[in-house]
Amino acid sequence: MKYRLTYCTPGSEVEVLEVNAGAGALQNLLSLGINIGDKIKIDPDSNCVGPVIVSSNGSSVSIGRELAAKVIVESSEIFKVTLADAKVGDEIEVTRINSQGDIRFRLLDMGLVRGVRMKVVRFAPLGDPIEVRLKGFHLSMRLEEAESIEVGILSYGKNGNGRRKRWWTR
Repeated sequence: MKYRLTYCTPGSEVEVLEVNAGAGALQNLLSLGINIGDKIKIDPDSNCVGPVIVSSNGSSVSIGRELAAKVIVESSEIFKVTLADAKVGDEIEVTRINSQGDIRFRLLDMGLVRGVRMKVVRFAPLGDPIEVRLKGFHLSMRLEEAESIEVGILSYGKNGNGRRKRWWTR
């Protein structure tokens, strides 16, 4: 299965498939000594907050979390990915809802059921709430609720959605 490098658990072995960004991000990865097709192992002592520490070709390398999120890897293991882990532009499918009580019923009433497909539209500036588009409408939810929704990634969105940001109009 294909995952972002940040979704993988410490101690797992993966193969680098692609860098889902521009040429600069690929050059940064190459300068760290990691090539497309390399098998890398995530350091078992690596935490889920700071940089991702991997070992490749006998040397240990620290990859910043932002660059690691752009690296697409393949693994035989299955990793748990939540809606809160998804990045802007990712198309996802709900696989499980772990909420309980009124919040679970509210999410089900809004159409968040197993198998529904949606796209991550944006995060608020501080990361909470998250906005997704499903079945023709936009839905915003707190990060706490998004962490209880397990998803499968259908396609990975590129940063900036393939468009340049323009701060002015002509």
